[in-house]
Parts: sequence; structure tokens; C-alpha cells
Amino acid sequence: IERVREREALVPAGRRPEWLRARAAAHVVLANRGSRLALYDLCESLKASAAPLPVEFLTALSLVGNASCLEAIAAAHQRWDDEWWRQHLADSFHSIVERERITRRHAVMKRIQKRWGDAAKELVAWRSRAGGAG
Repeated sequence: IERVREREALVPAGRRPEWLRARAAAHVVLANRGSRLALYDLCESLKASAAPLPVEFLTALSLVGNASCLEAIAAAHQRWDDEWWRQHLADSFHSIVERERITRRHAVMKRIQKRWGDAAKELVAWRSRAGGAG
């Protein structure tokens, strides 16, 4: 992952998307193995991105993401207007919340609510609508 990311930074701007897709594919391979080895890179990529990432980044986050990823997902959800991308971000967020059994009382959920207020309601309130304990 690190080598692909380094290479991505060195190539001309026109070739970066193909390296970004290669990194996304590598993340999915690791995630399918249950590896959280590159979880930091997933979250940092989401935080640093100026545009929606390849959807494979979200696939990997859905598979192996944990509470440490939720703020990055929430920030991206608030940052972009594209409804398709926002829905996929929300799906990843909810997958993590469900798998990790994170409730609204969890510290990360409280931070998300405090930082984004009403804008985060759609993400944070989902668990109670889905029938889970809040």
C-alpha cells in the first residue's frame, strides 16, 4: 500500500487515478483477508481527498473499518454533495457501527454529534431506525 501510494504521488496528475484505483484494489484484497494493516491509509485517504475516492475504498472500510474510521467517514459525508457518494459513505458508516456494535453513547458518536450537529443526524440516528439499541 505504501509503495503504491508513493508511486501515486510521483506520477503526473493524469496518471494518478489509475494508481489510486490500484491502491483501492489492494485495500480490498487486504480487507477480504480480514487485515486491518492499512486501515490508517484508508482513513487518511478519505480525510485528504478533494474528490470522491474509488468505491473500493468504502468496500474495504465496510469490511474492516472500526470506530477510528467513523469521524473520517462523517467528515466526508458532510463535505460532498454527490448523493450517490454520500449514500455509499452512509452505508459504510452503518456497516461499521453495526459490526462493531457502536451505540450513540460511544465516545466517537458523541464527537460526531458535537462536531456536525444536525448535519450528522442522518448518520448517527440510523441505528435507532434500524431497530438497534441506541
